[in-house]
Amino acid sequence: MASIHRKITTEERREFLKKAATAGVGFGVLGMTMGKQRFLQEAYGVQQTNPFFDCAFQLFYSGGPSQTDTWDPKPNSANRGPFGTINLGVKDKYNEDVHIADIFPTIADKVMNDPMVSIGVVRSMSHRNNAHGNGQRFMNCFWMGAPSTMYPSTASVMAEYFQGYGIGIPSVVINGNNGADANSAKASRCPTALQVNVNQGQGNNPTVQALSLPPGVDQARYQRRKTLLDKLNARYLATRPDAITKAYEKAINDAADVTIKGDAAQAFDLTGVPLVGNNNVNNGSRQRLTLASRLLEAGVPYVSAGIGGNDTHGNNQQNVGQNWGQAFDSGIGDMIDRIKATGKRCLIWAGGEFGRQPSDTAGGRNGRDHWGDGFSWVFISVNQPKFKSSAIGDTGPDGMFRDSDGTLVDPVQPKDFGGMVYRSLGFQVGSDVAYDIPLNDREAPPVDRNNIGKAMMEDVFGLK
Repeated sequence: MASIHRKITTEERREFLKKAATAGVGFGVLGMTMGKQRFLQEAYGVQQTNPFFDCAFQLFYSGGPSQTDTWDPKPNSANRGPFGTINLGVKDKYNEDVHIADIFPTIADKVMNDPMVSIGVVRSMSHRNNAHGNGQRFMNCFWMGAPSTMYPSTASVMAEYFQGYGIGIPSVVINGNNGADANSAKASRCPTALQVNVNQGQGNNPTVQALSLPPGVDQARYQRRKTLLDKLNARYLATRPDAITKAYEKAINDAADVTIKGDAAQAFDLTGVPLVGNNNVNNGSRQRLTLASRLLEAGVPYVSAGIGGNDTHGNNQQNVGQNWGQAFDSGIGDMIDRIKATGKRCLIWAGGEFGRQPSDTAGGRNGRDHWGDGFSWVFISVNQPKFKSSAIGDTGPDGMFRDSDGTLVDPVQPKDFGGMVYRSLGFQVGSDVAYDIPLNDREAPPVDRNNIGKAMMEDVFGLK
């Protein structure tokens, strides 16, 4: 079923639900709502085709982090900041060495010594816009300009695509510095992601509640209810071999399995759980990364979180060192270890709405100003040996090449980055209309069909 929601009409779903209510197929006997949610997920979701990854994590650095102090350092440039560089021992698209800042010793060690961990640096991200809100909106949905106000966010699209996968929750956004419109359906009929805080009020979240046994029902009683329900449904289901009935039956079994195991509910509870990262990082960031890791390990296919404090017109060195050199390097390093142990193939990507000016225009303020003309985002691949460590884009020896005057080498627009993200996860956007999303007035791909995501994925990073 490439895309069940393209085949089943609203009228058919309504009629089935009415019949199911009188035929015994239902969830009341189990005392939960998750089964209904899973049925809708089965009925609406799409199927991955040739996925290279099972799950994904986006870490958004709101404020616009400096690319020349992190993923695109210039070892011999006067614009180089206070940080040194690490040669990763791999080549970029142009057969030149790939360097990253020396604030990433943990990541560098894993990339250089662990064949199951790879890095992909996109040095030449560009959308030419230096306004925070616009840039955040662009990078949170992979559209630029006016379409960015209409097309749903990546988290919302993932909530659409991953319905029916994992533990019943397709997409989660962890609150905090996620950027503008990080979880918005906008002018579409896509669902939004489950939005949660870290360690605050999760027990009151209806979706989280639905992952546990109903109040006052122990596992033995729950199993008796499930057995009774199976008997009631057996005759009806035998006479209804169509896809939507099978989806409903699968939803019941999946929901019961998830509820009995209890792993999903536990994933939201950080009580007593060791936090990822080192103790020098504020607990908010560590908690968000820990929760993200727990959810991915439990089976949530897509999670996003944010780290703020990157609008570094001043205190650039301190903020880069804390947000990237400590929070990212140590936190993502621990996440890699935890996810790697599960065997899940995970794609992690991180960046902000734009970068910072490479030249020292901040006039002695230890800061850099906005730069939307050539900045960096990074991929980290876990448990996918096909991913080849490399980099694309060239911003010149001083980081001053610009898309606007044609000097930026291999400019990568948001649509190109998004095209690679979706395709890497098995959603063949653009080339297959089955992966178009439901806008209010039509169906359309989640990123512009005209993008270089496929070529970048295959030719630069080896995913083919």
